[in-house]
Amino acid sequence: MHRLALAGLLPVLFAAPGGAQGPPTITEDEFLAVLDESHPAVRDSSEALAVARARVVEAATLENPVVGVEREDPRGAGEQTDWTISWQLPEAGRRREIGALEEEADAVATRLSQQLLALRLTMREVYAEWALAEARQSRLSAQAGRVEALAVRETARAERGESSGVEAHRLELAATALRSRVTLAAAAGERARAEATGWFPALPPDVRPVLPALPPAPELDADHPLVRAAEADLAATLLERRAAGRFVASPEIALGWQRQEAGSESIEGPILGLAWSVPFFDRNRAERADADARIAGARARLELVRRDVGAARAAARAVFERLAAGLGDAAAALVASERMLDGAEAAFRHGETSLTDLLETHRSVTEAELAVLDVHEAALAAHRELERLAGAGGATGDPAIPSPQEKPR
Repeated sequence: MHRLALAGLLPVLFAAPGGAQGPPTITEDEFLAVLDESHPAVRDSSEALAVARARVVEAATLENPVVGVEREDPRGAGEQTDWTISWQLPEAGRRREIGALEEEADAVATRLSQQLLALRLTMREVYAEWALAEARQSRLSAQAGRVEALAVRETARAERGESSGVEAHRLELAATALRSRVTLAAAAGERARAEATGWFPALPPDVRPVLPALPPAPELDADHPLVRAAEADLAATLLERRAAGRFVASPEIALGWQRQEAGSESIEGPILGLAWSVPFFDRNRAERADADARIAGARARLELVRRDVGAARAAARAVFERLAAGLGDAAAALVASERMLDGAEAAFRHGETSLTDLLETHRSVTEAELAVLDVHEAALAAHRELERLAGAGGATGDPAIPSPQEKPR
């Protein structure tokens, strides 16, 4: 059997006893389903994207015309009234500035997708801690119940004079130790449930988590969102540099009507005006130097992100494969643990083995089951790291990014 298929047996091996008669359950997918656009964590993370898109709209909006009225009456000798309307023409580099802001908004959207993926992975971690604590408590409770049943049997034998009572006392001590560990596991489960309720306030109080199976490794072929965001940052700085290369501003034009009155006579006519900034001193040298520096920085950051993501992906894939293989081997070894305990108890009842051998068998099975849960926990953490490095495209059920607005033209 394939190792990942064996690892998928763990939710069955560590299922709580009781079957359909037990409390209601919740799966990981059902727990993650609450992380949608209405979740407060998603709305909070989306603020930066809304601001970036507002900057695009601001840059694409034309200047408002300015309407003015002036009236002059110097010493009562005559009156002059001017009605004017002036408008600043769009800058020649406006399209490049808008393009740069659109690239910046795309970078913010890409980073937002990674932030939303981080929220999903945090919820996966919270759920895994809760489910693993419940699984540990369940297995320890089952082992404690077995040992307690043996202690009751040996106590009855001692009361009938069939044994000295030492065996019963040792079994009671072993059961007490297991119950103490059950208490610790239950406390960890309550803490994990409280954290899960913070993400899922409507979580029913009696619901229990289903231990998630180890999913297959996500694909790591596509570029990571952080790489795409760094590429968008570089594209934005290149467009800003091209826009800064134009230092001749657009003129401001003015149209109007003038009326002059002197006594009973009046003269009126149109007004034409033009105002144009002459680039004699300021030729955007500071803006060009600033853009050149930011281009160099953006290229360096892009190279560093590519290196970091490549190295982290290689390490995470190796760790996951090692843990998945170990989990599959361990799951296969646990398949016959219940039968082994039944056989050891039967041998003890028939006097074929000592109590020491029986307790050692119980201890070995308990430690093996808890060790497998430890490996399962590490393997789930390794899968979350792989999902993080795969980016939002490698995850399923991610909360959607707010739909982009149409880009201004």
